[in-house]
Amino acid sequence: MSPEIALLSETWDIVKTYVPRKERLEVAEALLKSFDEHADMDGINVHKNEFDSTMKAAILSHFDYLFDGSDDDDDTWDE
Repeated sequence: MSPEIALLSETWDIVKTYVPRKERLEVAEALLKSFDEHADMDGINVHKNEFDSTMKAAILSHFDYLFDGSDDDDDTWDE
């Protein structure tokens, strides 16, 4: 795990205890966005399962890992 991802994990563990459950996803998304803008978050997909369900949902949402990454809706095949 990169130092940046480890810092996100530690920061989230501290912050989430001060956030009401109903607001945790919103706060997790804001924190993740800030880390993504200012730190190297490469490889977070590999470590997403090491986070709690709230941060994992934020990661999946922010980085669109719910999708297979294929933007190719075109069924045209090279001949």
